[in-house]
Amino acid sequence: MHLSAEISATPPPVTAPLEGLLAGLRLGLGAGDPEADLEALSRVDDWNAVVALARQHRVAPLLLQGTQNRAADPVSDSGIEPRLKRIGERTARHGLAQIAALKRATVLLAAADIPCLVLKGLPLSQRLYGRPLARSARDIDLLVSPRTFQAAERVLLENGWSRVEPSFPETPARNRWYRRFQHDHKLAGPGGLLELHWRLSTNPFYIDVPFERLLAGSVQVEIGALSFRTLGREDELLYLMCHGARHYWKRLVWLCDVAVVLASMGPERFERVSARCRQAGLSSILASTLLLCGAALHVRLPQGAAPFTASGRRAAWIARFSERTWRDDDGARFNGGFDWAGQKVIRLIAKPHSRTILHEIASVFVGPQDWGRLDLPDRLFYLYFPLRPLLWATRRKGSGSAPPAATAGADPRFGQSAKAVRAFVRAPVAAKAIAVEAALFLLVARLLVAHVPMRRWRRWLVTAEAPAPTGGPPADPHVASSAGDPEGPAPAPPRRLPRRVARVVRRVARHVPFPAVCLPQAVALQWMLRRRGVASRLVFGARRKAQDSGLDFHAWLTVGGECVIGAGEVETYAALPPFDGIGPRPG
Repeated sequence: MHLSAEISATPPPVTAPLEGLLAGLRLGLGAGDPEADLEALSRVDDWNAVVALARQHRVAPLLLQGTQNRAADPVSDSGIEPRLKRIGERTARHGLAQIAALKRATVLLAAADIPCLVLKGLPLSQRLYGRPLARSARDIDLLVSPRTFQAAERVLLENGWSRVEPSFPETPARNRWYRRFQHDHKLAGPGGLLELHWRLSTNPFYIDVPFERLLAGSVQVEIGALSFRTLGREDELLYLMCHGARHYWKRLVWLCDVAVVLASMGPERFERVSARCRQAGLSSILASTLLLCGAALHVRLPQGAAPFTASGRRAAWIARFSERTWRDDDGARFNGGFDWAGQKVIRLIAKPHSRTILHEIASVFVGPQDWGRLDLPDRLFYLYFPLRPLLWATRRKGSGSAPPAATAGADPRFGQSAKAVRAFVRAPVAAKAIAVEAALFLLVARLLVAHVPMRRWRRWLVTAEAPAPTGGPPADPHVASSAGDPEGPAPAPPRRLPRRVARVVRRVARHVPFPAVCLPQAVALQWMLRRRGVASRLVFGARRKAQDSGLDFHAWLTVGGECVIGAGEVETYAALPPFDGIGPRPG
């Protein structure tokens, strides 16, 4: 009796911020179980985190709509409702400015006899939610025919818009390659950013629908007294799925849009959409979208969707990858290298056709942001391809197409990277070899630490005391000094060899384009020393964080009892027991 009373008195589990956001979105979409979602919202204890996620995923208006006008509204009780309303007001003001800019742009293009289609944005919100301001839109997306693109851009540039991207000096070769691997120009003007597209995707083999076909199936959307032409329902669903999957659904607002379209779709229309996906090789995109809509938003899927959700390893991987980015993302992954690499991986997995793969591989060597930093004539344009890694390594993050002088003045890290590249170019071959070796080992260590459980690769580490090799370590030609003997580099003393290799690892770790902190550095150094016959020991340590809020962990490497990398505040950490030989080693 006493035990049952304790169990009944146990408080219900707290709802995580992401689960609270999804529950609010399900209420707004009219999907799932309203009672269960309201109960989940009532158990949210960190509404600030929920609101931050809503802003990040651009669904604050949908979250507020889903929790208003209901009994015992958890959002009202939490005091966050005024904050959500302020976000909605800012979204409305921005949306009204976009409506005015969209009207002006479409009227100007119509006067020049240039047909255009509005992608996503305010007309899509009007169609799906009955209100143009029900969802936020960052920019305006217009699609025109490739044949009329230059004329359309000229009309906009003559009427108050200015080009933001591309910003490199135009030449025939640069324009030709840009059109091959990009799909829009970005213009700044009234109402914010306007993206003028000539096709739907940067990869023409990923989704390829001619503009004339899209225009023939387009529909009119009325927003008050204004009328805009947008994609037809089937084309719109296909585009929304491909766009969202390409960006691994990093914004939940895209998934909400697709969920509304799917919920209102009858079996006949869904059959036509699924047939088009099979014909275009996009079945994995459709299947992963159905999986996410059912699992995250509890949308009732159209009849005939079961065969897609029950099979498809690629679709399941895309869905898991997307869900992991929602749960593990702290905001930094939405930009930079992760976003670039994630998009390419998704496209390769979603549509592994030969032309799609070749186009994605070729796009790695085409960097339009480099063309404004290094001005080569068209006859030497192909030099950009071998120079691409060097230009990318010295580019300041977020610098776009800015010239080197501007970026160096804006961020001292650019100057440091450029200095490191010049030092690498001037270094002897032996020094270059060990630097490249360190970069490769750091990359492998980083990938293992970030993406593979340690139980699968810890057998490659040595964390217990190891006897010193008899006779001393062999001389390493890569780290020995090249000054002195003209016949070749002099052998490094055994005690100096580990410190020299560690110094190279630390220097390289500062300039690689990925975070290489203590553990990747220690692991890479141990592997490099092992190749040179030097025994070392990898040590893991822990210490209490400030205000008793958890533990900090650290890793360092010792050779003969001396710490060669990761020294820092090593004395403040308590060394953990070695795991060499403890339990069965993973196979």
